Amino acid sequence: MSLHTFNPVPHCPGERVMPLAPLLTLPNGQRWVAQHYLRYQHTLQSVSALLAQIDFDAHTALFAGQDAGGVYLQVGLIGRENYDRSNTLRAYKLVYGRKWRIDADTPTSEIIQTAFLAIKKAREHEVRELLTVRNAAGQTSAAFSNHHDLPLLAQQRSALQPATKPAAGLTDELAVLRFAQRRITLLQQVDLAGERVLLDLQLGPAPLARQLEGDLPEFAELSFSVILPRGAWAQLPYAIMDALIAHSDRHVDETFRFRGFARFSRANSIQAIAALSLHTRPYARDLADAQFAQIFRANNYEVDASRAPALGQGALAEKNQRLIGQFADLLGHLPQGYAQAPARQTA
Repeated sequence: MSLHTFNPVPHCPGERVMPLAPLLTLPNGQRWVAQHYLRYQHTLQSVSALLAQIDFDAHTALFAGQDAGGVYLQVGLIGRENYDRSNTLRAYKLVYGRKWRIDADTPTSEIIQTAFLAIKKAREHEVRELLTVRNAAGQTSAAFSNHHDLPLLAQQRSALQPATKPAAGLTDELAVLRFAQRRITLLQQVDLAGERVLLDLQLGPAPLARQLEGDLPEFAELSFSVILPRGAWAQLPYAIMDALIAHSDRHVDETFRFRGFARFSRANSIQAIAALSLHTRPYARDLADAQFAQIFRANNYEVDASRAPALGQGALAEKNQRLIGQFADLLGHLPQGYAQAPARQTA
């Protein structure tokens, strides 16, 4: 049976329990307040305390900060200069990812997951710079890098279409690609049904200087597979990039820990997670208490309303006005300044 309490101990800093929130009894007998019955008022101090309980690796730091835009978290990566492809040992360098904003009412679990995503995206940024393409003159470019001039690419779109000359073969496509100065070799090719082909690939050994540096050991002589439409070898660099990013993401899944728990590891039982989630959501029982139901719904409405942006002015506002206007009787909270009637309140 759930019991009402006005002052249970919050699970983490920045949390407050809703008045009359019911307590759960977990399968192990522990008492708990479900996160959807908490209110959040996170600060720089509470976000810092949460990030201090996250572990990843010896080359990744998490920072919490605050500026005129509010509280944010940020990833710092300690590694080598990706664009230095010399045969000498390179000094370590500390680089920073983008700032990820944290609203005060962000649930604790979402802050932890934001740190998880920030690490993934910071690593993806580095991985994209490491897959390079060599042209006929022997020049090397990080074609998948995020540093390209997008307005220029849009202006030059016609020049970016595939050449009309005969398409390069599989061997030729692989020959011009490197990942962190490693060759990519074909182990085997398997024809599949439906005009598709499976390629088993492997990263070769790194140059001696890169081996001595020992960076990104999770990619050392990595074997991986990609699937392409038969003969569509021009898509191979994209498929390889997807596979390398997926490998980086899986490394984060298994390595990221909060309070020592690898939440995103595939060693966890998804059935057990589902069972625990269902156990913590007996809404029909909890909302049978009319007084608490009013508090719960009012809190949810207040949080959702606070997240609605302003429509603004100019071309973007006009574009969004037309987009939203296509949907009649739209539920949810419409942008502030939107011309139609405000959204109805929902449970």
